[in-house]
Amino acid sequence: MLEYKSKYKKKSLSIYGEPQISIFNNFIKNGYINKNSKILIPNCLDGLYVLYLTTHGYKSITCYEENKVLLNGGVYDNFYTTGLLNRLERINKKVILKRFNYYSSKEKDKFDLVFVERTLQMKENDNYSLEEKIRKLKDSVNDDGFIYIKYYIGKDNEISSNQIINNNQMINLFEKEHWNIIHYREYSKPIKHNKHPNNREEHTHIIGHVFFQKKPYIYKKRVMNRTYKKVSVFGNVKKRVYYYIDFLKNNYQKIPDVLVVDANDGINVIPFAKNNCNVTCYEDNNILLNGGIFEGKKTNGLIKRLKDQNVFDKVEIKKSNYYKFKDIKKYDFIYIDDSLQYKKYEDISMKKKIRKLMSNVREGGYLYIHYVLKKNKNDNENSYLELNEILNYFDLKDWRIVYIFECTKKSIYSYDRDNSYNTGYILANKIRNRRVYVNHYEIEIKNEFIN
Repeated sequence: MLEYKSKYKKKSLSIYGEPQISIFNNFIKNGYINKNSKILIPNCLDGLYVLYLTTHGYKSITCYEENKVLLNGGVYDNFYTTGLLNRLERINKKVILKRFNYYSSKEKDKFDLVFVERTLQMKENDNYSLEEKIRKLKDSVNDDGFIYIKYYIGKDNEISSNQIINNNQMINLFEKEHWNIIHYREYSKPIKHNKHPNNREEHTHIIGHVFFQKKPYIYKKRVMNRTYKKVSVFGNVKKRVYYYIDFLKNNYQKIPDVLVVDANDGINVIPFAKNNCNVTCYEDNNILLNGGIFEGKKTNGLIKRLKDQNVFDKVEIKKSNYYKFKDIKKYDFIYIDDSLQYKKYEDISMKKKIRKLMSNVREGGYLYIHYVLKKNKNDNENSYLELNEILNYFDLKDWRIVYIFECTKKSIYSYDRDNSYNTGYILANKIRNRRVYVNHYEIEIKNEFIN
């Protein structure tokens, strides 16, 4: 028998082990959710994730659990649990708890995140087909909201025959026209799993996990003599843009100066402008500036879209190639979103592009770059970065790396490149101006205060 007991009930462990908190750390870091986001957990067990979320400041948690032992405490299949209600009572945190099966409910609320961690195929949910459960989960997601599901693949001792999920079956249940794929992976080898009530021996599972964002529903109706405010041809604004907008608001008492390289048709420019930033942007494509058909899609263009949003006067547009333009202005924040590999930059070395960006950051300012990693040796080194290569361009005497992440798993991000490329991102803070860059050449500045 496993016994997780403590005189402090709030410290009692779940009989299902420890929550994988890195998942939520990544959600926050990428701006997908924040502490005010509405979160739904369809099977909360004895509080495996609920307790973590409530004690870490998440303010709106709704969860479902029908098992009385997991709710009230007791012995569940030779495992002792304090119970969700007792654990929540001790920490004085309120959670919307519904004591019945989620998949049989008539839940009408919409959530910013629906979180399903290894519970989709539990025996309690055996009366519902996979299609029924996924349809129910999708209906609970807000427009622009997210759904995360971790599941078991193939035959497994813990699931019945009508719960089996085969390879690539899950992703086919999410329509591409309604969902953006942020992350999708299915493992080919078994992964070890700790003992728990449904399996009292050390065991393995073959798992998969998906993370999707719901596209907003656009009601299409033909109305005469009406001007429509078209969305960007590059899709919806990623939530990380709003994360950095909040970051700037919290870190600057003044109106920050922001540079968005590669404005495109305004996908990343408009959010900064609407949130009272002084925005400078570069774009040299005439269609993206003035409207027309771009890559088979119609765009109103950057200029018209800025006017439609009443932010045209807040944005300085420079109609040129940033990396070939001499810009001596310094900015508080520079935002690069998956554009270093554009074909128009193939003749400029990666070193020159990154050094150019660094030179325009004000002392104390920040540089954010979302970039693409090399897929094979034949990829253009001016367009794609090797793993960890980007760190070589930052002198740690002058820069503080706030965070860096490089994904070694397949992901789908970009509008104009092969979906099988992996990506990385870095946020760096400029500690001091020790060098200047003239025509991309580095010149040391003598300073008696610097060793």
